[in-house]
Amino acid sequence: MIYHLHELLTKMGAPEVREKNRLQWHYCDAESGAVAGFADIRLEAGGERLVAELEAMRSDEEKQTSPDHADEDKFYLLAERTARPNYFRVLHISFDGETYTRPSKSVVELGLSLFHAKALDISIRMVEQSFNKQDMLEPREESTGSRLILSPRLHTASKPAETFGVVIPFRPRSVSLSSL
Repeated sequence: MIYHLHELLTKMGAPEVREKNRLQWHYCDAESGAVAGFADIRLEAGGERLVAELEAMRSDEEKQTSPDHADEDKFYLLAERTARPNYFRVLHISFDGETYTRPSKSVVELGLSLFHAKALDISIRMVEQSFNKQDMLEPREESTGSRLILSPRLHTASKPAETFGVVIPFRPRSVSLSSL
């Protein structure tokens, strides 16, 4: 199947690859710290090839409900530019343990939508981890009164109130318009 580059990238949820030439997301396993999922879309060979790869660990629930009971989701797409500028022919696509060479339009559409959904999940997990990483680096403890006890680092960062200088309010002078 032949697609316009913008159409392919939009269906994968990454139209900005056209300007950046590469876009990638990843998240790490909370226990081991190893990469548990990644998605990568890139233009190679000076924009002649489009490659999309995805690999993500499945949860226990996903393993049980999937027909292949695989431990991870894998996706791979290879498309090459045709003679027409910005048009690409999908040469190879693989997902759910199946590999398709010269795939039909319906297989490509299904693969692109699966990639988009899983890449979105990976990017959400990546953002969650980046926010939670700050919480992990600076743990905060709660007292029984449900008040926050600030860490010593935060106490030193706050400035004490300045005690010099006194402000005395006074009435402004009355100015007549004729003197201006």
